[in-house]
Amino acid sequence: MDNMATQSDGAAKMEPLRSSCPFLEEEARRHLPYDVNDSVYLEVQSNEEPLFSYMLRFVSKSVQKARSIRADMGKGRGLGADDDDIDDLLVMVKGKGKVGGASRKRKREVQMPSANIGLGWHSFDFTWEEKTAHITAVLQRIGHPTGDGPSFFTSMVLFAQGQDQMPLLKICQKAADNETKQKANRVSLWRFDTKYHFWSRISRRMARSLDSIVLEESVKRPLLDDLEWFLKDETRTFYAKHGIPYHRCYLLHGEPGTGKTSFMNSVAGHIQRNLCFIQMDKHMTDDTFRNAMTQLPALSMVVLEDVDALFTNHREADQNNSSLSFSGFLNCLDGLGAPDDVVIFMTTNHPDKLDPAVMRPGRIDLKAEFKKPNKDVASKYFLTFYPGADDAAVVFGTSVGGRIAERKVSMAQLQHFFLACHRQGFDAVKASQYISDFTFDEPRSTIFSSYG
Repeated sequence: MDNMATQSDGAAKMEPLRSSCPFLEEEARRHLPYDVNDSVYLEVQSNEEPLFSYMLRFVSKSVQKARSIRADMGKGRGLGADDDDIDDLLVMVKGKGKVGGASRKRKREVQMPSANIGLGWHSFDFTWEEKTAHITAVLQRIGHPTGDGPSFFTSMVLFAQGQDQMPLLKICQKAADNETKQKANRVSLWRFDTKYHFWSRISRRMARSLDSIVLEESVKRPLLDDLEWFLKDETRTFYAKHGIPYHRCYLLHGEPGTGKTSFMNSVAGHIQRNLCFIQMDKHMTDDTFRNAMTQLPALSMVVLEDVDALFTNHREADQNNSSLSFSGFLNCLDGLGAPDDVVIFMTTNHPDKLDPAVMRPGRIDLKAEFKKPNKDVASKYFLTFYPGADDAAVVFGTSVGGRIAERKVSMAQLQHFFLACHRQGFDAVKASQYISDFTFDEPRSTIFSSYG
């Protein structure tokens, strides 16, 4: 919806739209099914992330659904796709090559491209609390392309008949809820854009069962018990009654490969929270970190990895990582900039390097050390790959126990071992025997040769 102005030399020049309304009134009169003066409107601009993305997706789906219904009433055929169909699609892909003389098919989960509405006027019905309102929306671009993209100034204006603003406000709430809610058996991964200051969902994965995470009960059970207590309604009420900010922070520490990341992924699925990663880079400042923590998606679980690398012993930021100050970091954990209704997980391989100010109660609520697996843990882990094979699990635990005791084997290495077993089609008995000859640090071609 660009406004054209003509210069004296006859050349056409693009001018930005200047109006008391965020839309052209003559356009509104032509497209609205009611008098524009008998309506309320709401504008969402493209620089208002993430709300603009939420609204664009929600309105696009609503418009597509409305068109699908109209098509079904006529000779056409509707799209018939709901949110789950659009978000995730299980595709059968036929392999072009052959392995062992047989063609193969494989399944993979892919994300469908978003089918957003185009520029112009669209309409749909919106229902909330057993009420229905007819909504008209215009998606528009105004003025010259700007920035290093380049990009246009884009906005969406929604109209509803009458003077009641509630339908438009409810649409914003519904759009945000739809984008931030967790789907069953899925974990949504979010990452914060430190340059432009907004959260975006980068992927959605199958949630990993907590039963597949084998840890010592002295580590696993206290963490889960504390989380379950924190998420109870009565706990939230207790926090509010006593004026305590409602958030919980956990520190997981231990050597690489001991299961910290796997545990956090499974916990996010278990408590049905969005898994939000914050990457410390050159754009990270106090303001950036505060924006990240205050603009979190609903029901968030924040992950801050390798926090020991953020600051020097003199509480100065590592300039190679970020410009975040030590005080700014602490303020977002438990100060005025701290978020509400959020679970925070921090990880470190070197807890001894953390400043005592970070470790004090109120900033870290619970600490857990992730150790190399012992004999019993290894046997339990074996059973997650070969359920019911108790005798083979005992043999496996005994065989690998010596190397575990010498701290030569991690959970990540054991996972690598079971993948090798699956690759070669080993049953439980053969896998329990294979561990005696398996060398973790050799190339796979050499590893496979012993059971060629």
